[in-house]
Amino acid sequence: MTDSPGVETLAELSLFAGLSHEELSRLASLSEVERWPAGHTLFTEGDAPGDLYVVREGRVTLCLRVPGKPDSCVLSLRGGELLGWSSLLRRRRVATARVVKDVELVRFGASALLELCEMDHDVGYALMRVAFEEVSDRLHQTRLQLLDIFQNPSSSGPASSGPASTGSGGPSAHPRA
Repeated sequence: MTDSPGVETLAELSLFAGLSHEELSRLASLSEVERWPAGHTLFTEGDAPGDLYVVREGRVTLCLRVPGKPDSCVLSLRGGELLGWSSLLRRRRVATARVVKDVELVRFGASALLELCEMDHDVGYALMRVAFEEVSDRLHQTRLQLLDIFQNPSSSGPASSGPASTGSGGPSAHPRA
């Protein structure tokens, strides 16, 4: 199910703090609100670039392919977090995104969003700053996971106790920066 979000919907998201009403209005015109049930796959690792999402409610896990093994879920995203940032770089999807708790997302068509960024550098700068902060946070989470793995080499790693399986431990156990 999709709806068109209003400026108020986007203003509620901390990702867009600091944008003017006019800038939010331009972003709102490029977005839709979508709702998906648990179990739905939003996109798959290796897919062509697609849309950019912001999670409003619910939970989505990001999982990586591991040859000869089940996918390894490495990160859990909740309300206010960015999903699909690789589309801003026109890169293929770097993970599979699966809904684990019914989710409400704000979806932006990446091509139209990138065009807006080219035309309005203030919006472009704000969006790229947000994306860079998200990537930086995820790099930090990866570092913490690696520390856990190397400090506990007998454990099977964060995927076995991560957010996708029990809702505890793994990347969500560490505070976000």
